[in-house]
Amino acid sequence: MLTQALVNRELNAPFELTDIELDEPQPNEVLVKIVACGLCHTDLMVQSGAIPTAFPSIAGHEGAGTVVSVGTSVKRVQAGDAVLLSFASCQSCALCGEGHPAGCASWVEHNFGRRRNVQVDDKPVANAIETRMQIKGAFFGQSSFARHCLVQESSCVKVPSGTDLAALAPLGCGLGTGAGAVLNALRPGPSSSLVIFGLGAVGFAALFAASYLNLRTIIVVDLFPSRLALAKELGAHYALDGKSEDVVEQIKALTGGVGAKYAIEATGVARVLETAWKSVRYAGTVVSLGNPGPGIKPPFDINDQVNSAKIWMGCVEGDSNPPEFIPFLMKLYEEGKFPVDRLSRTFPVEEFDAAVQAMKSGEVIKPIITF
Repeated sequence: MLTQALVNRELNAPFELTDIELDEPQPNEVLVKIVACGLCHTDLMVQSGAIPTAFPSIAGHEGAGTVVSVGTSVKRVQAGDAVLLSFASCQSCALCGEGHPAGCASWVEHNFGRRRNVQVDDKPVANAIETRMQIKGAFFGQSSFARHCLVQESSCVKVPSGTDLAALAPLGCGLGTGAGAVLNALRPGPSSSLVIFGLGAVGFAALFAASYLNLRTIIVVDLFPSRLALAKELGAHYALDGKSEDVVEQIKALTGGVGAKYAIEATGVARVLETAWKSVRYAGTVVSLGNPGPGIKPPFDINDQVNSAKIWMGCVEGDSNPPEFIPFLMKLYEEGKFPVDRLSRTFPVEEFDAAVQAMKSGEVIKPIITF
């Protein structure tokens, strides 16, 4: 079919709205008419090569829309269904079977491999109308910076008709990652203390989850005064300026002199990784969510870790099972406990560059691209 998508022709090339001819769905694919897609720093890391990929290609991995048609083996959704899109997984390995698809044995191939079928060689998802260049898709099983896209069945989560798709599109990645780090990975008790470094969409989602659990002490750290003020309004007990040289001492002062029980690091900045490690108490846990890029070493000595009994934990996609976790987050949103609409602003696809600049400048926490 003929449609349009934001295409990166090569490394560091701009996102160009391009007329394309989209292929027909393969047996495992779903054709989705995209209503909206969240913009994430991960998309920009693909453009810059920080996350290796093949070009020309289509990014976008927080899509939401309506099913147009399905491949012959698809059973999860059907034409007319409203869907939120998340990451892809094989659905057959041991970890997928145990309810941990974010740990899928072939997660990298399904989400970064740009292959519509990871078992066989396959053809591109689309061709450009004008140049006939072949275009790769299948980013996070979807490549949803497009008016229409072909999506892996495992990436589709059916939601009720009438769902505010534009508001909830980011549940499939960034917001689910932050919330899942708290609700699925850490699972803190109500007497716990938690410090969150970085108030992007991931950090705010972690804040919403911590507030939902009614933790005793919730501390946030960021560079933007406006975000610190918003965090206080939305559930944080204390908000600290990340530019301060004594952030660790301030955190200890707020937690009985010992440090927080848990920390979430959502920036990927090397010096913040070290600060997060120093901010937790004996036997405390740091969850690393930000992507610092290749070559960054853990910010601690092994002897220090042994003696402090601290834990450094990685967490992919909030260790979530999207068909279960996304509806749960939607319920919290409907109850006013997950106010994602306070973080976002919509931009028509024609204003994509403005959305990128608004995110980079910190003006907008979560831009939503509408189609």
